[in-house]
Amino acid sequence: MARSLRGHDLVLFAAGLTFYAAIAVVPLLLLAVYLAGLALGEETVSRLGRELAEYAPENLGLAASLRSLADVGPRLGIAALLAALIPATTYGEGLARTFDGLADRTQGRARGLRGRLRSLVLLAALPPVVMVGMLGVTVLPDLLGFGTGARLLGVYATFWLGWISSSALLAVIYRAFTPAGLSARALFWGSASTGSFLTGMSLGWVLFLDFDVAIGRAYGGSTQIATAVLAAVYLFLVQIVLLTGYVLTLRLDERAGHPFAAPVTVAGTHPVPEQAVPHPI
Repeated sequence: MARSLRGHDLVLFAAGLTFYAAIAVVPLLLLAVYLAGLALGEETVSRLGRELAEYAPENLGLAASLRSLADVGPRLGIAALLAALIPATTYGEGLARTFDGLADRTQGRARGLRGRLRSLVLLAALPPVVMVGMLGVTVLPDLLGFGTGARLLGVYATFWLGWISSSALLAVIYRAFTPAGLSARALFWGSASTGSFLTGMSLGWVLFLDFDVAIGRAYGGSTQIATAVLAAVYLFLVQIVLLTGYVLTLRLDERAGHPFAAPVTVAGTHPVPEQAVPHPI
C-alpha cells in the first residue's frame, strides 16, 4: 500500500479535492434533504432534522447549522433547486479528475463534464444515507434510554449504522467515478475498510467539538474564522481517507479482491520482477 502511494502526492490531491468539496458540500446536503423530504414528507424531515440537532454539539454553531438545514432543505423552490445543482456537481468534477490522476489516466477527455454528470449518481445515493442517519440518531435514544450504559451502547450502534451507510456511499463513489472497472470483491473490501475508518474519525470529531474548547483564541477571538478553519480541516481529512481508500481499492482490484494475493497479470504477459523496474505509481 505504501509503495502504491509513491510518486503521488496524496496530500496535494486531497487539498485540491477539498476545494471542490467546500464548494459543493452545502448544496449537496440541501439537495439530499430536499429529496429525502419528497420521500418522507417535508414536515417529517424537518422534525427529524431538528431532533438530530438536539444531539449535535452547540459549540461552533453545528447544532444551529443542522436546524437551518432541516428547515430550509425540504422547502427548496424550483429556482433554488436548479441553482444548487451547479455547485453541487462540482465535487463530481473534482472526484473524476483526482481518480484519473491516481489511476494514471491523465489523458482522459471531458473529465470535468463526465464528473458532473456522474454527480447525479452521487446525488441519488445521498438521500437514503441522510434518511438512515436522521432516523437512527433520533430513534436510538428512545430505544436504548439515556443512562451511561445506554449512551455507550448508542455510540456503538451509531458506529455500525454509520459504517454501513458510509461504506455503501463510498462504494457508489468509487464505482461511479473510477476511470476503470472495479471487481465487486475489491469494491466491497475497499469501501468497507475505508468506511469504518471514516466513521470512527467522524465520531471522534463530533466528540472533540462537544468539548467547550475556546478555539477562537488562536484566531484573535473570532469564532467564525475558527469554525471555517475547522470545517476545512475536517473536509481535508475526509478527502485523505477517501483517496487512501480508493488507492487501496485499486490495489485490491489488481489482486482480484484478495489482499495477500499476487497481482493478476494479463494473459500472454509475464510478470516483471519488482526490483527490475521502478514502480509505476
